[in-house]
Amino acid sequence: HILPYWEDFPISAKDSVSHLDQIRKKVAAAFPNKDILIGETGFPSAGRMREGAEPSPSNQAKVIHDIIALSKRDNFRVNVIEAFDQPWKRQLEGTVGGHWGLFDADSRAFKFAWGEPVSDHPFWQRQIIGGVLMAVLVFGAAMLGGIRMTSAMFAPVSSWIGVAIVAGTAGIFVPLAAEKLPLESLGVSGWVRGGVMFVLALACPLAVSAAIMRERSIPAFASVLTRRPTAFDCRLTPALGLLLVALTLAAVLVALGLVFDPRYKDFPYAPLTAAIVPFFVLSLLATVAKGPRALAEHVAAVGLLLSLTYIAFNESFANWQALWLCALLALLAVTLSMARDAQEKGSEDRRQAPTSRRYKAQSRTRPRSARS
Repeated sequence: HILPYWEDFPISAKDSVSHLDQIRKKVAAAFPNKDILIGETGFPSAGRMREGAEPSPSNQAKVIHDIIALSKRDNFRVNVIEAFDQPWKRQLEGTVGGHWGLFDADSRAFKFAWGEPVSDHPFWQRQIIGGVLMAVLVFGAAMLGGIRMTSAMFAPVSSWIGVAIVAGTAGIFVPLAAEKLPLESLGVSGWVRGGVMFVLALACPLAVSAAIMRERSIPAFASVLTRRPTAFDCRLTPALGLLLVALTLAAVLVALGLVFDPRYKDFPYAPLTAAIVPFFVLSLLATVAKGPRALAEHVAAVGLLLSLTYIAFNESFANWQALWLCALLALLAVTLSMARDAQEKGSEDRRQAPTSRRYKAQSRTRPRSARS
């Protein structure tokens, strides 16, 4: 049995067939004049990367095609696994366990046609439409984030650049997160976790784009969790804080899972990218208050930094999914280290300006005798 993906040192799709051929020739040399049967081989179409071995429909099609071609050329028998995807194996081996079949488990359709192009994103047209709609929603939230439409139109260029980055990120990764949600969610707990991260991927870009236009900063966890929403001068501030609390909890759970039990854990980089990048952009644009770091944010940031260091070395630098996730955890750690009960830019001026105008108006209307 030769399964390049499950080797102790995983073999990438491009090297899988040569790896199989080397092992077969070694066995044939040890047992000359014997019929060699490879009883089990194949490559998964979905799941987490193991070092450089990346499951995907195109990689599965390439590996299976090349194995069959090699067996015909060298005249040996091979049994390709599996005929159909086996969803029950996801309980044992995670997402990748249920996606080794040549036929889809639900539609019973062949996953690829011999010699025909294969797409890793078969619903790419719908994803483009969804991405454009998501970007439009982000810009709409930014426009509504201003107190008046005219004030939003004349916002600083840096604010609009930040909104554009948030919109582009959300437009790319929210549709990708929707694609991966049914693949990476199994059972009640899996769907709850996946659903929460998908909601965060939707909500964070919208809330942050509005916050950028209102020049809001990220509040500390303690202030959000201990103060009433009415205690804030803007309803958006506690909403931002609660979203960041939920995002931090989700990221910490993902990081700890990949530290202590990583073998079958996926890398949910798509929803986390859509949620973390907007907060990082906001942290760069917002005014950071002076003072000591908040304890909760500091502990979470340190934990994320330690976790990502272990994950990067444990998964190897050949695993781009792991490296992408580690970069996201680093961005979140930086964001948390900058989170304070910061004074919003321009808020002091907005509060003082009406008072000074009223004082001047009263001075002009007060009788001369009263002034004396």
